[in-house]
Amino acid sequence: MKRRTRKIRLVGGLFILMALSGGRLGQAVDTIGVPDNQWLLVTEETADREANGKILVEVFLSKEHQTDAEAIKKEFAAVSITKVRPQVFKAGNPPENIAIGPNIPADIARLAIRLALTYNRGVKLLLPEERLRTDYIAIGTSIFDESFQRPITPEQLKQLSDPSLTTDQFHALYRHITGEDKRPPLQ
Repeated sequence: MKRRTRKIRLVGGLFILMALSGGRLGQAVDTIGVPDNQWLLVTEETADREANGKILVEVFLSKEHQTDAEAIKKEFAAVSITKVRPQVFKAGNPPENIAIGPNIPADIARLAIRLALTYNRGVKLLLPEERLRTDYIAIGTSIFDESFQRPITPEQLKQLSDPSLTTDQFHALYRHITGEDKRPPLQ
């Protein structure tokens, strides 16, 4: 069966499950048939894993943390993120910054912040969402101009790390800290 047909059936199954559960996919757990007598368990977690599979993470490490690349990959793999590209700075340390795209779930963003604090000496700068790929995370990147980066205080970083924040609340706070909520969007 073609991949497109399979996606259509999966999406159709999700709509049916949402309708049966009163629109709350997280409480709906059911199976839908797929060809060859295989069954697919559909839950909110399954949908999250598929979405997480689209996320690209670039991690820039100092030489002292070069051996930590596999541990970082495992942390992201535990939440179904497999596109992790660690790179090592030849000399010196990477910038103490983090970039979190607008489609990144809050729990994944908090994981990235925690890893940046552990493996990159901290987070002192944020890169605004407006120029980032939607499913992109970068830790310690130097590919953006310094004038594009926005400072973040330890208190603001603590607020972003709050586990009670929903994804929408996280990104609203992120945009507020970077000042994106105060200027017109890029054209």
